[in-house]
Amino acid sequence: MLSKYFLVTIGCQMNKADSERLSAFLENKKLKEVQDFMEADLVVINTCSIRQSAEDRLYGLVHQIRKKNPKVKIVVTGCLSRRQDVHKRLADKADLFMPINEMTNIFELLAGREVKVKLSLDEVRLLQGEKYLSIIPKYQSKFSAYVPIGNGCNNFCSYCVVPYARGREVYRPTAEIIKEVKALIKNGYKEITLIAQNVNSYHDKKINFPKLLEAISKIPGDFWIRFSSSHPKDVSPELIKVIGANLKICPHLHLAVQSGDNKILAAMNRKYKVEHFIDLVIAIRRARPGIAITTDVIVGFPGETRAQFLNTVKLFKKIKFDLVYISRYSPRPGTVSYQMKDNVSREEKKRREFELDSILKKGFQDSNALYIGKEVRVLLEGINKKNKYYGKTGSYKMMLVNPSGKINDSLVGTFVNVLISGVGKFGFEGDIVDSTSLKPKVIAILGPTATGKTALGVKLAKAFNGEIISADSRQVYRGMDIGTGKDLAEYNITGFKVPYHLIDIINPNTKFNLARYQKLTNQAILDILRRNRLPIIVGGTGLYLQAVIDNYQLAEIKTDSKKRVMLEKRGAKFLFKKLSLLKPEFAAQLNNSDKNNARRLARYLEISENAKTVEQKKADSPFDFLILGVDIDDEAMRNKIEKRLDRRLEKEGMIEEVEKLRKSGVSFKRLIGFGLEYKFISYFLQEKMSQEEMRDKLAIAIYRFAKHQKTWFRRWEKQGRKIEWISDIKEAREKIKKFIN
Repeated sequence: MLSKYFLVTIGCQMNKADSERLSAFLENKKLKEVQDFMEADLVVINTCSIRQSAEDRLYGLVHQIRKKNPKVKIVVTGCLSRRQDVHKRLADKADLFMPINEMTNIFELLAGREVKVKLSLDEVRLLQGEKYLSIIPKYQSKFSAYVPIGNGCNNFCSYCVVPYARGREVYRPTAEIIKEVKALIKNGYKEITLIAQNVNSYHDKKINFPKLLEAISKIPGDFWIRFSSSHPKDVSPELIKVIGANLKICPHLHLAVQSGDNKILAAMNRKYKVEHFIDLVIAIRRARPGIAITTDVIVGFPGETRAQFLNTVKLFKKIKFDLVYISRYSPRPGTVSYQMKDNVSREEKKRREFELDSILKKGFQDSNALYIGKEVRVLLEGINKKNKYYGKTGSYKMMLVNPSGKINDSLVGTFVNVLISGVGKFGFEGDIVDSTSLKPKVIAILGPTATGKTALGVKLAKAFNGEIISADSRQVYRGMDIGTGKDLAEYNITGFKVPYHLIDIINPNTKFNLARYQKLTNQAILDILRRNRLPIIVGGTGLYLQAVIDNYQLAEIKTDSKKRVMLEKRGAKFLFKKLSLLKPEFAAQLNNSDKNNARRLARYLEISENAKTVEQKKADSPFDFLILGVDIDDEAMRNKIEKRLDRRLEKEGMIEEVEKLRKSGVSFKRLIGFGLEYKFISYFLQEKMSQEEMRDKLAIAIYRFAKHQKTWFRRWEKQGRKIEWISDIKEAREKIKKFIN
């Protein structure tokens, strides 16, 4: 009976992922992995057929293992397992040749109950019924995981064996992939690499690869996403847009060009031209400035002339790749190019490889030198013999990291920020610095009403190439201008118009909630950052600000539709009382609009009942925030509130604004739900109070609201959130300069 196994993996990331699943399957069958084949009674070799060197390694291993351990069972799986010439060569040494998608039948096959195997593409195809990719793997790393999203290839490049070895493309269900990734993130994984022979072709019902990336990026947690391999013909504008907008996706794209000559590309059956590849790179770099582009190149393809090779040299110099895997052409049995005359000598292939490598190294020296003195985020992967950490950046640059003190094993598998102090041929060396300094920078300006936040924010936006994002729960509504204090005229400074976001985006009868605000604000931040501008959030709605800055995970709590309807029927007054008992501090911080909105209150109850506190449903933010607080003493604030209120009532037409909203179909009930100005003016228009009474009660209500805002922000500080309170624009400028530099 088999009890111990030894596993050898040769080749690509896909083979490594396959081996992780094979290990899990064997251990589920009570076999124990050993590190020496002499201790094993089962040896499995997961093979690669891309190059002759990988094939030669198989022959050497099988010969060595059989000679030293004659009784061991040897199983050959992977890409060479179907080749008849390999079967013949190893017939007296290997016990079984098993396609990787037959791994769950390994014991039956070894026992002689052989599953019918043919070399046809239909037989090689990964069938959904087999689902070997559904096996939960035995991950080799505790922080970085390969997640296969499919198997096989439909491209049939003339030099490539993959379609014959792995079959046609078949992809995993999206839900299954998301489930695997969620489990990894929950267990602390920091790097998720989606893999397939051609990830760009992924499809599952209505989900394509860009949508899969977006779905994975929405999973809460501090992690980054990589993917490989990509075929240039399948890189869509939609994918480029997602890469550009989503900061969880690493700024690195591996895009195999293989040759810089159109005739050679045609002979390779690559289905694109050099011009298309160049246009792709330009579009990708425009969408994601600073992204690293790496590639594969084959030198000495059958018929490649010196002039055609020089076209590849020309492409190298034009694109300035960050890294290139250069391989000398190796004819592979069963491929179309195997029938072509391999007429470029071995020596000439070496010369061409050396020539490209020299260009590459020269480019590294020039470009890498520019990184000295910059900070980058690094995933630490281990500690070397010289007691230095090593890891890689999001752009796939290798990094040696000097410890800031005594070496700390617990840092392995975590993100750190590193100040680059030196460069090598293919990577950098640097020192660990503060962990927050590399996140994209965002400014927030908060404070109670009537303190001049908008005017300050606009001036700072002009000074720092910024754009304003409103954090006012009522400014999202069109037609509610005066009562919400949009002050849109302030966004124009001496002919310069400061762009703004989340103002006038919906009509007043449309429902709007905290989760939607958070989502739209995060989208606006990413949009502003992508255009190399500074996001500046301005407002006084504390709950909205906290949802964004503390990164509340609101979407994690699923909606119970039936319960939601039942709760809403109880009314806002009942729901607010219930929320006050359950979460008194949270309830005290709600504004009038929230307090009078049964739908919002029902949602807050759902969140509160499913989490110990709203605050505990946080995740590390992808952004680094500088929060500037604007405040004045209570008496000055009262005077400002009253002067502003009188101006809005007597000169700006706030009563007329509410009348106009009524005529447009907004009910008094809805207006009262907005609170403050809209509530009291509605009472006046309904003749429930005089204009003088309305004015006086409204002034008191606004002042009390401002006091509540102050209390909210002070409580937030006590919870650990740092707010830099400023007295004037000069102080604000200095703090922003220090923060962004």
